[in-house]
Amino acid sequence: MNPLSPNRAIPPDVGREEAAGAAAAALGVVRRALVEGVPVTREALGQEASFILDSPLPEALRELDATAQRLGIASLL
Repeated sequence: MNPLSPNRAIPPDVGREEAAGAAAAALGVVRRALVEGVPVTREALGQEASFILDSPLPEALRELDATAQRLGIASLL
């Protein structure tokens, strides 16, 4: 199966809330980059994740990284 396929299933060990929060953070940063021309940076992603996940920046980045790794995406840190 193509890893970029929209039908790709989320592995069962990834919580739906965490996956949804990580997706919302990533899409928020990508949207801002496309619409407003704001650069995509680790800091921007961390700030968005912190807001979406309602947690301190270091904790939000750890959760984002853990979720990415569970989905098969290389570490963000």
